[in-house]
Amino acid sequence: MADPLQDNDRDARIRQKAHQIWEQEGRPEGRDQAHWDMASELVAQQENIGATLQPNPSEGGDDVATRQGPIEPELAHQNLGDVPGIRDQGEERQFPSRDALRDQG
Repeated sequence: MADPLQDNDRDARIRQKAHQIWEQEGRPEGRDQAHWDMASELVAQQENIGATLQPNPSEGGDDVATRQGPIEPELAHQNLGDVPGIRDQGEERQFPSRDALRDQG
């Protein structure tokens, strides 16, 4: 169950951030829900920034991803060069060239 003190602190930070957004936008009327949503997202990002600094679980440790192998198989990296690109078009001519038509005529 969530800690009520922590929820109050989070709500206060969201309220403060929403107020900052409201002032930055020139104090428009009727956008309080949009400001609250933006502030809520920003506060959530700030709260969870530490999780993004954790080491990749596929590089070691006792995580489930380590036991199951890499997240993306090595074969995917090897096949990246096999995908045709824009330069691969027209390598095999399927139509006669102007020179060949002129020679026939």
